[in-house]
Amino acid sequence: MAKRTATNRTIEVIMLQNDKHLGEKYEIVRVKPIFARNVLFPNKIAILADKEAKNNYAQKMEAAKISREKKAASLEDLFSKITADGGIEITRKANKDNTLYAKVDENDIAEKIKEVYGMEVESHLFKLKKKLNEVGTYPVVFTYNDLKREVVVKIVAEVDEKAAKKEEEKEEVKEVVKTKEEIRAEREAAKAKEKAEKIAKLKEKYK
Repeated sequence: MAKRTATNRTIEVIMLQNDKHLGEKYEIVRVKPIFARNVLFPNKIAILADKEAKNNYAQKMEAAKISREKKAASLEDLFSKITADGGIEITRKANKDNTLYAKVDENDIAEKIKEVYGMEVESHLFKLKKKLNEVGTYPVVFTYNDLKREVVVKIVAEVDEKAAKKEEEKEEVKEVVKTKEEIRAEREAAKAKEKAEKIAKLKEKYK
């Protein structure tokens, strides 16, 4: 009896719509038969990829394949630019311990890329084990079919303008206090010098 493998425990189906967990429209993917029968086929998400279906959808599948290749090439260019720029930077409010008030997830990364580079990227293609909740630099994995890249995400604390202004005012006050002290010291030094000169003149006079 032939040993069962992962391949003969699954069947090929043709996707009839995009699914972030399975694949893109008109792509052939492998799934478990029970999942296909109970979920994919009844909901018209996919059809069995038998000989007849492959012939019927051959043209659409070829066009979809070309489209995926173009998409992969565009993504490759995009991530080359991001790498050349040293990654992407996301600003968030944080407390004194650098913990973020609002965590960063895949949607935030995709939105930032669209904002900076003008290209939409599906957020589910970024693989985060958990949401980012601290200021810092993080490598985030991106996968699309055979394309796999690592994106550097820098999270920086948002500057509180009011707090920054208060600190600036404090520094100015310190500078003013410091200047007064310096002026006082200069005056005392001048008086001491004048006194010393008078004493020296008196000594000369009564030699």
